[in-house]
Amino acid sequence: MNKTSCEKTHTAPANGGEPEWLRVNEVKRLFGISKPKLYLLIHEGKVRSAALRGPKQVRGTRLISIASLRAHIEAMADEQAKEVRP
Repeated sequence: MNKTSCEKTHTAPANGGEPEWLRVNEVKRLFGISKPKLYLLIHEGKVRSAALRGPKQVRGTRLISIASLRAHIEAMADEQAKEVRP
């Protein structure tokens, strides 16, 4: 099967594991976190992100750090587990 140059191909990251950064829609799909909630977490400094854009550009591609997102989720789970224990 031949692929044209217009087709998207998904390849594994260079480190052989999962990607370190995801787009907002990918975070929404994989983790079930809404865009407004994700942007709130970014604004509060709980999740790291980077906007890829050129000089004087207002819009760009927002990338989310998976490590910081997982760390935040783990911290929330730990906090909630403590609340449940007597």
